[in-house]
Amino acid sequence: MQNQLRTRRMALAALCLAPLFAALPASAQSYPQRPIRVIVPFPAGGSTDIMGRILTKAVETRLGKPLIIENKPGAGTMTGLNELVGARPDGYTIGMVTSTMVLQPLYGGSRHDYPNALQPIAQVTVTPPVLVTGSDTPWKTAKDLIDDAKAHPRKIKYGITGFGNSSHIGPTQLARAAGIEIEPVSFDGGGVLLTALLGGHIAVSAGSTVDYKPHIEAGKLRPLLSFGATRSEDPLYKDVPTAKELGYDAEIVSWTGVAAPKGLPADIAARLDEVFAAAMADPEVKDAIAKLGSEPVYLNAAGFGARWASETAKLRQVVAETGILELVKSQRR
Repeated sequence: MQNQLRTRRMALAALCLAPLFAALPASAQSYPQRPIRVIVPFPAGGSTDIMGRILTKAVETRLGKPLIIENKPGAGTMTGLNELVGARPDGYTIGMVTSTMVLQPLYGGSRHDYPNALQPIAQVTVTPPVLVTGSDTPWKTAKDLIDDAKAHPRKIKYGITGFGNSSHIGPTQLARAAGIEIEPVSFDGGGVLLTALLGGHIAVSAGSTVDYKPHIEAGKLRPLLSFGATRSEDPLYKDVPTAKELGYDAEIVSWTGVAAPKGLPADIAARLDEVFAAAMADPEVKDAIAKLGSEPVYLNAAGFGARWASETAKLRQVVAETGILELVKSQRR
């Protein structure tokens, strides 16, 4: 009789505890057990989206579950970033992030302080913006452009994809350092800007080496200078000087990485750290990224988080000194 009572009690206890075990976080079980969604805060077909697809394909073979990209563009990447911040930190929602996530909180218009609301997983690429012009313009070098701008203040218009982002910061730094006046014209997205540039509606633009690469190869665009700290290793850009080489204090670097909502369980964070490191060590992945025109530069979670902190401090100073901070804030009032 006592044995029967003990068996019944054990069965009842198991029934009561079953929901608790089912509700345990993924870290207490085998991760992952289902597909992982990857938020990309940019439209499909852009450089970040393409890089994300290269990377997720390599990672899902190592995790054994699909990684499904969801494009969530809008509000200067804040639509997608806000959704990422608000997701459960269980390892089943991660996202592609760029240096824009550091810039947006500096201007005071973001819902979250993204570097503190998100958790770094890995940096995967670095893409210094390059200043380009149409192949039919008279400027063969950056000096030609600067000399023309000095002779004709405010005559030259350059395209940007939003006030306060890297496409705006680099040329603003250059104009300040070179003592020239050039006028920004904002476009609603890189595709529209590129069409205007190729059509001769604007003369110059600073943007992604990935976006410009096929048009430079086709002879439609001409690179004038890079805003990177060093020259690119890409054969197409290796002869393009940096602004600093030419004597101008103008440097801005765009990077791309992966992040998660803050509060990821330690073992899941470690697993993601492991698989992204392995993916970025894969020669095929690195070659695919390099062929796009970007530079595969891996940082683990700790290194990527340190970059968020250091660049927040650096960019806060840059946007204040150039007047970009006040300009962006005045537009939001």
